[in-house]
Formats: sequence, C-alpha cells, structure tokens
Amino acid sequence: MRYFPIFLNLAGKKVLIIGAGAVGRRKLRAVLQAAPLNVTLVDPRLSPAEVEEAARQGVECRLRTFRPEDLDGQDMVFVAGSDREADAAAAALCAQRRILCNCADVPEEGNFFVPAHFYREGLCLAVGTEGKSPALARLLREELEAFVGARFDTLLKLLERMRPRLLELGLGSEADAGVFRSLVRSPLAEHLEKGEARQAEELLRGILPAPLRSRAGEFLHGL
Repeated sequence: MRYFPIFLNLAGKKVLIIGAGAVGRRKLRAVLQAAPLNVTLVDPRLSPAEVEEAARQGVECRLRTFRPEDLDGQDMVFVAGSDREADAAAAALCAQRRILCNCADVPEEGNFFVPAHFYREGLCLAVGTEGKSPALARLLREELEAFVGARFDTLLKLLERMRPRLLELGLGSEADAGVFRSLVRSPLAEHLEKGEARQAEELLRGILPAPLRSRAGEFLHGL
C-alpha cells in the first residue's frame, strides 16, 4: 500500500489552490466544506464575477500566475493549473518544503490524492485507486452511495448520542468496542429505518451494559 488513508481535519489550516479551471473549482468546493482557516486561489484568468463570488465565500484571490512565495504559511496545496511545467515546479517546491500537495494531472508528483467520496449525516465513505483510475474510483463510489443511501442515518445519530454515556462507565476500550460491534452488526439499523421503536428498544436493552439498559428509551427519543 503506497498511500496511507486518512481523514484530515482542516480546522485552523491554510490551503492554497493553484488554478481555477474545472478541476480547481471542484477542489475549492470540496475544501470549503471542510471549513479551513484560510483558502487562497491563484489564477490570472479569474473574472471579476468569479473573484466576487470567491470573496463571498471568504476565499482570497490572486490574479496572477503562481509564485514560490504563495507557499509561505500554507499547510496544503492543490495544483490544478493549465501550465504543465509550472505545475510540476510548484509540486516540486511543495516536496522540498514538506507541504501536503495534490497534483491533479500527475498524482505521483504530489504526496496525496483526494479519493472519490460521498458524505451524508456524518458518514463519509471514500474510495481510492492510488491514482491509477479515478473513473473506477468514481464508479465504486456511486455504487456504494446507492447501496448505503439513508440506511444508517438514524443509527449513526443514536450511536453518537450513546457513545459518551458508554465511555463514562469506564469499562475499557475492549468492552466498549464489543458493545458497539454488537450494535452495528445487529438488526438495529433496520429497525430504526422502519420506525420500529419497540423492537429497537428491546434490542438495545439486550446489548447495552446493565447501567444503561434503563435509558434505552431515552436514547431513542426524538430520533
């Protein structure tokens, strides 16, 4: 495995996007969803309307070609320009300065790539092919999205609600993991999806540790 899979928290991070073509705009939309501290977009072809729209989203625009000083203070860089030589040079500078860099056209010039992914209600599934075939990654992502749908929305909300209460018991990581494994492998998600509150509560009472069994109905309330 060449690439280590990771979900990265961009809070407090600065992100630079080189190029505002179709790929660059797609990267920009995805990055903004993760709410980084600052996003800078570099491209001499940006129109006044595009600059205005970017400003409304808190994006700083630089209407020129990339310069090495654009990397100062950046935590992550997306290279998606239209000049292959300039893009390669930008990626090489990122490598020298140990900055996370995604190179759209030539993934191996960067040190990470963005997998095909979908997100809903706190659940994010991602598929990557190490840059070998983005088309295949997208196909698999579409099939996964169709398969998952809304099946686990309510279950995830319930698990989020119960997790701190279970951890407070101090049973230990192995015991906690055992409870959660039993919950997610049970028919609980199906009961919740169908609105079968009684069956869901009975199942919870059978799996939860004794101190929490009486709170099964409380955990389910309002979901």
